[in-house]
Amino acid sequence: MTQTTPGETHFSALCERWAELRQEQPQLRIRNAAQQLQVSELELLLCRSAETRLALRPEFPALLQAMEAVGEVMVLARNEAVVHEVTGQFKDFTTSSSGAMGLALGQIDVRVFFNQWRYGFRVFEEVRSGLRESLQFFDGAGQAIQKIYRTDNTDGVIWAAMVGRFIDPEPVAPVIAPPRQPASRTAPENIDAESLRDGWLNLRDVHHFNALLKRHSVDRLTALELVGNEHARLLQASATVASDKKTTAPESLMPDLLFHRLSQSHCPVMVFVGNPGLVQIFTGSLNKIVPIKDWLNVLDPGFNLHANTALIHQWWRVRRPSSDGIVTSIEGYDARGELVITLFGARKPGQPENADWRTEIETLEDALCG
Repeated sequence: MTQTTPGETHFSALCERWAELRQEQPQLRIRNAAQQLQVSELELLLCRSAETRLALRPEFPALLQAMEAVGEVMVLARNEAVVHEVTGQFKDFTTSSSGAMGLALGQIDVRVFFNQWRYGFRVFEEVRSGLRESLQFFDGAGQAIQKIYRTDNTDGVIWAAMVGRFIDPEPVAPVIAPPRQPASRTAPENIDAESLRDGWLNLRDVHHFNALLKRHSVDRLTALELVGNEHARLLQASATVASDKKTTAPESLMPDLLFHRLSQSHCPVMVFVGNPGLVQIFTGSLNKIVPIKDWLNVLDPGFNLHANTALIHQWWRVRRPSSDGIVTSIEGYDARGELVITLFGARKPGQPENADWRTEIETLEDALCG
């Protein structure tokens, strides 16, 4: 009689529960299924047959450097509240000397933090349009960091050869760690607010902001709350102001108002979405805006964004000094105080902020705050 370990029994039961859930909700996405079943997405991926999820060797910097040769792909990054999808080609992916960080600029614009990357898989899925193939990367807790999808314009021969080089012939079963806990909020009374404001005024590059937070031992959202309205202003607390969409006109809500204004003006923006392992950026205009219940969607060629506005509890207008002048952003935070989306006016280092973007934000601020 074949015996199984408690771990094997638990895993078998999980796979059965997921199969039942798929029968009940055939359109349910794997991430949402994982939330319902209170497991990681990687655990559900491992329930699939071995030939549909081939493990990759953890040589992730080399793999991303090799992606340029395959041509067009679609890259997807997300956190709990926002999904960010860009179609394009990797160009000149580089890594730091330590190998801990990676960078690509161009159509696909990403900042990668490889110390969070633990597992990768080549995944085959049957979907309504046919067989879909992707590369999927996870952190130690089994949470998805990035997914790279083959498109109709991907060079299939080069893709197959390139990915084949990274298949692990003797994969080790993943060991799923406990989920990452969000950092604790800093008690405002423990912060020297005046010193923080002085440091804010002396910023010369938006990339120095994290160093300012670290120097004052303060989390990002608490810093915004302390520096004053001139530098950071709360535009809307969705949990209170926008809690009842039946009685509040959609055009009066953030981000509905902002995104619809941007779609009308065609003001170019930069949209940042990330998680602990990656930040993914889109630069360009936003055109087709489609709100569906709590979701605000951008459905443009080459760029899709899906933001669950019910999970974005605060929206802030933030102004930071730089050597190029004031840089203005709109930032969305979830209920835990974690940043889930950032928008800037499109600009390159050495250039002042786009006047059209600044006008859009000033108009938005007047509409929401008076």
